[in-house]
Amino acid sequence: MKDIFEIEILKLKNSKILSIVILAPIFMVVQGASNLIRYYDLFTGKGQNVWDQLYNQSMILYVSVLFPILISIVMTLMARIENANNSWKHYLSLPVKKEKIYGIKFIIGCGLIFINIIVLIISMLIAGGIMGVKGHIPYNTVLIQPMVIYVSALPIMAILYVLSIRFSHMALPLGVGIGLSIPAMLVANSKLWIFYPWTYPIMAGLGGDMDTFSKGNIVYIISFILLIAVFSFGYGRFKKRDVA
Repeated sequence: MKDIFEIEILKLKNSKILSIVILAPIFMVVQGASNLIRYYDLFTGKGQNVWDQLYNQSMILYVSVLFPILISIVMTLMARIENANNSWKHYLSLPVKKEKIYGIKFIIGCGLIFINIIVLIISMLIAGGIMGVKGHIPYNTVLIQPMVIYVSALPIMAILYVLSIRFSHMALPLGVGIGLSIPAMLVANSKLWIFYPWTYPIMAGLGGDMDTFSKGNIVYIISFILLIAVFSFGYGRFKKRDVA
């Protein structure tokens, strides 16, 4: 398993995906901090917590646009080399269990997205320090909330991973990932959001408390159920892939 993991990491070495994963959240935080500084009196004039405002300004575009697009890019790249070179048959003909290949690729993809979340958190803390924000850091907002966003996005990761493995052309999973993120903000403001996984990061990131999901902790349950269901479905199809 270690060898497969190292091979998959090596494949991504020249893809610049790590640079995208790291730089994207930094850009969002810089944009959010700049917006907060520009309209500082407006956002804090009524005694609002500056840390909360920094978080909100950084998150608006992140959870609704950048984060789902990033997931689309990462999961597509996880299958890109095999798809581009039509080398799945050669890869799967090796004396390696299919479940290991399928699972490790997904774990690495999820790991890259988790790095993105960590960078986001660190960037907000650094931005707050540079701005000289005073007062107690609301770790529940700055630290826990991004982790909730990650958990809420697990179904999206699984859906786009399965599509990326299943279809050889990058355009389809990228199109689905990006296309479904466009109406997500509108759906998030409707009663139907619970049926649209692309709204989960928005609700988790901008909803404040899990209670604002209006369904309570059921969102955690739904996210994990969808993750397991989609991943298992994709694995079932992957096992039947021809290696001849």
